[in-house]
Amino acid sequence: MNINIPAHCQLMRPISEKLRIILDKITINPPIIPIINNVDVKSETSKKNIIDALIRQLYNPVRWKEIIDCMLSKNIFYMLEIGPNKILTNINKKNKKITTLSTNNFKNFLISFKKINKRL
Repeated sequence: MNINIPAHCQLMRPISEKLRIILDKITINPPIIPIINNVDVKSETSKKNIIDALIRQLYNPVRWKEIIDCMLSKNIFYMLEIGPNKILTNINKKNKKITTLSTNNFKNFLISFKKINKRL
């Protein structure tokens, strides 16, 4: 997939330490629900490991297929895309095993949570 920004590649490595300084100042609590990072394809719980994964995702490729396979192996069939775009939602359109819901605006946010609540 072509993108117009240098995300997830070595061009981002020089700013990684600047991001680390910012993240070190933020309170990061262990997640209540597992969040699979796109560098190691696993969930982290410690602040140090979460920050390390966030830093490394700046300059490492996203392991998307492995993330989807990991989710399916854990019987996770719903994904919320949190952010201003629908990139992941569009990537997942062909995958009928996972429902991806975009929360790119407040209206879609509410719709997504209503859909998830109906299925729980």
